[in-house]
Amino acid sequence: METIIERDFCIRHPGKIIRLFGLDIYLGLLFNKEKSLLERLTDKYASEGVPLPGPVGNAYKLSALIEFRVARIYKRMAELFKSSAAAHSLFEDLYNEEMEHGRLMLLCYYTVELTPTIEFIPSVRDPEIRNTLQDLKALERRVHTFSLDKALDTTKELELGEVNIIFGKLLSQVNQEQSDLFIEQFKQVENHSESVPRRIQELRQNAAVT
Repeated sequence: METIIERDFCIRHPGKIIRLFGLDIYLGLLFNKEKSLLERLTDKYASEGVPLPGPVGNAYKLSALIEFRVARIYKRMAELFKSSAAAHSLFEDLYNEEMEHGRLMLLCYYTVELTPTIEFIPSVRDPEIRNTLQDLKALERRVHTFSLDKALDTTKELELGEVNIIFGKLLSQVNQEQSDLFIEQFKQVENHSESVPRRIQELRQNAAVT
């Protein structure tokens, strides 16, 4: 999964896409293959939307920034191991997926509403969040020193760690029709906690790690 909702799905469901996101978004997808649905939505909301202010809005913006930082880590791994086609493909796919996660959090940032279902509101003031941000920053600086084995171990830790827990909790409490469509598509693809370890094992079995 490189994009959460593939372009083909959007083209096959014009009514749903137009009703939820507008005719302009559908036509953009129809006539231009370069951007994903979420790329188009985040562009649109950035120029026309009004983000939710206060702690709740900040929580979704924070999660987006965290996802984008993880994406940068995977991008550096992809560049570091570009001589291995399988490893490069894994890290490039993870980069694209984390970018989509970040864009989804930005969509929530613009569309979420204050409701009693919103109970999880992470903040940069939380010690755990500060530690996560510091750890990711330090990790990004060290990537260039990694062996492939170390990069794969780090990937497993990232996929099972705090970043995806924060993302999952925030996404689950949005309860908006726009985000519900993305959640539905998530459920139809293999979970990261299953697909990433499988691909890592395949890499190692194929003697990609020396």
